[in-house]
Amino acid sequence: MRIVSIGDLVTDYYYKEGKLIGVNGGMTSHNIIANIQKIGHSTKVFGVCGNDMAGSISIKSLEDIGVDISDIIRKDLHTRCFHISYFENNDKLSFVSKKRCSFCNNKNWYEESQIDTNMILNLLNNEDILVIDNLNEKNMEIVNKVSNDVMLDLGQYFEFENKSSDEIVGLLSNKFCIIQMNERVEKFLIKKLKIKSFNELFELINPKMLIITRGKKGADFIFSKTNIHKDLISVAKEIDSTGAGDSFFSCIISEYILNNKVISESYIDTAFTKATKLTKKVVGLMGARGHINKLYNTNKIKEKCTCEEFEIKSRKKIKRCNININNLEIRVINAVKSNATKRLSKIDFKNIKNPVFIGSGGSYAAAIFASKIINHLYGQNTLSLYPRDFYYRNNKNIDLVFLFSYSGTTNDVITSVKNIDNNKKIIITKGEIEKIVEKTNIPKTNIISYRTNTNKSKERGFLSFEGVLSPSSIFLNYYFNDENKTIDFIRKSCQYWKKNFEIYFKENSKQLNRVLINGMIINIFSGDYSTTAAIDLESKIIESGVFNAIIHEKKNFSHGRFIQYEHNKTKLNIYFKEKETTEYEYKLIEYLNGDTILIESNYSGIEAEFDLLVASQYLIYYISNFINIDLSKPNYSEESMKLYFFKGKL
Repeated sequence: MRIVSIGDLVTDYYYKEGKLIGVNGGMTSHNIIANIQKIGHSTKVFGVCGNDMAGSISIKSLEDIGVDISDIIRKDLHTRCFHISYFENNDKLSFVSKKRCSFCNNKNWYEESQIDTNMILNLLNNEDILVIDNLNEKNMEIVNKVSNDVMLDLGQYFEFENKSSDEIVGLLSNKFCIIQMNERVEKFLIKKLKIKSFNELFELINPKMLIITRGKKGADFIFSKTNIHKDLISVAKEIDSTGAGDSFFSCIISEYILNNKVISESYIDTAFTKATKLTKKVVGLMGARGHINKLYNTNKIKEKCTCEEFEIKSRKKIKRCNININNLEIRVINAVKSNATKRLSKIDFKNIKNPVFIGSGGSYAAAIFASKIINHLYGQNTLSLYPRDFYYRNNKNIDLVFLFSYSGTTNDVITSVKNIDNNKKIIITKGEIEKIVEKTNIPKTNIISYRTNTNKSKERGFLSFEGVLSPSSIFLNYYFNDENKTIDFIRKSCQYWKKNFEIYFKENSKQLNRVLINGMIINIFSGDYSTTAAIDLESKIIESGVFNAIIHEKKNFSHGRFIQYEHNKTKLNIYFKEKETTEYEYKLIEYLNGDTILIESNYSGIEAEFDLLVASQYLIYYISNFINIDLSKPNYSEESMKLYFFKGKL
């Protein structure tokens, strides 16, 4: 399912005290799409812009956050532009928005929409949800020809001023799924249509739901003969209100999808809570999309006004992979210091039969490590499983299930245990306990969170680092039963592998340049006390989208896998091993010879298992820097995201 916005693109110019401070994409429907993309849904824009720099910015601002812009059309015209000027006024920021440039007074604007309705109609899918923000002829031509859910945001009433009551009702009646409007539009329509209330307005235009936003006074939701008013519990400090309504509506639409398109009081409660939280963030920053992507800085071209032509100042690229690794050690130590370690120590593992540890993505590695700890200490028949593997098993004799989820609400993980009594579920997470209880109904006492007041920030990016090591460190501490020893071990391990790989990548740059090429298949050797690291590294390498990886169990490799190895001329091996080395391993390492990164721990047993897991994190970091690609930010397709965010039966 895609959420699609339709309409001509707009570029916003932002000025403060008469100085241009930056540009960004704009327009209500596209702002809504930008917010929905950041929430995590599949999005697309059908629109038109000019073949000018303003048009490039309007497209880039969407492309940079992952919106599908493949069917935006560029024409030989000036891109529509808004100019928003901010001024300090009694310690508050006030603003004026206009269509004319603040410097030269030129107006880059055209009235009639340039979109190609036939093209859009041919490219729409039946399940697409459409978002529009005005009722021009071309938009209505599309609306009148589709059966899709259409979301309408009405922020202005100018297009109704010269229309009769019948014409207005004809435009709005029985065409839209959800209509959002502000108080200004509401009051105008009530007066124009000669009715007495928004309830009468709802009856006249008959959407699935009508929303009236009232700023600091909250909002009214009208649906199916039900009227719900929601007050704002707390009012945010407001710097800039532009984009507040757009972000609000984006949460309403997102939650509508997550609630399987059912409108109910509980849906409105959840949607309003999320919408007000996002809106508070939006109004605290400058610009309608200031919370999504920063303003693009510009360089003026000599003798040209910036509204006509400019250059983008290049920004230093921030690598999420680097940020996450640089913060990793302190975040993991904070997890050990959290209340989670004490909570874990109170679980009577000795008397638990058949405990299962479940995780997906990076959390699966943590689940493996935890299961090894409990098996090692108590000899329990522990299992570490992917969600779907657990879902299709006979689980009637399972005493306790440990769910590893960074957010605490990972859909696959939660869905896989829906037939298990909530009292038999333990969530290991960094998520906020109250939110997890609200979403999962799992008792508060069964949620072990390593989130603290000083450890709130989350790592960003597609690859998981903290989400692997932090939950594993909690079980490592359980194993040591000594917080100081655990913290000292983590510090030594992080510092060792950081230094180790720094030297390795410098001394072996020629060899690595030859083998670390796009599409390379990397052989990862696993077994004994290196399983967790191998599983984690394979996941990271594949999720990066740059390389592929194959895991070989060390002894199983000799059962025919060497044939493929011998015929593959370009190869890179990553061999994890503990300090102790068997005779078989000596022979295997000698056989592999050539391009092998040997990652040998200074420890054996469980300590090696954790130490090598730390090594996996730093190896990805140094590979990322070496090839100068942020492996935490892969380019994933729209179709793949449908699978990633799948919410149905596993």
